[in-house]
Amino acid sequence: MAKFYYYNKNIDSKGNHEVHTENCSYKPDVLNSVLIGYENNCQSAIQRVKKETGKNNFDGCYFCCNDCHSG
Repeated sequence: MAKFYYYNKNIDSKGNHEVHTENCSYKPDVLNSVLIGYENNCQSAIQRVKKETGKNNFDGCYFCCNDCHSG
C-alpha cells in the first residue's frame, strides 16, 4: 500500500536521516520533516530520496519502516 514518506532533517546518533511514514508516531514535527513523496514501500522511498538529494545516509524507522531499518 502506497504511503507518503518523510525524512528527518536532523541526523541520528549514527549519522543517518531517519525515514518515516506519514502516520508514524515517531515522525518528527513539521519543522524537522522533509517530504520524500508518495511511494509503494520504504525501499523505493529511500531510493528516491538518495537520488534526489545525492546523499546516502538514510535509514528506515524501526517502528514504521522496519524492512529498511539497519540499526
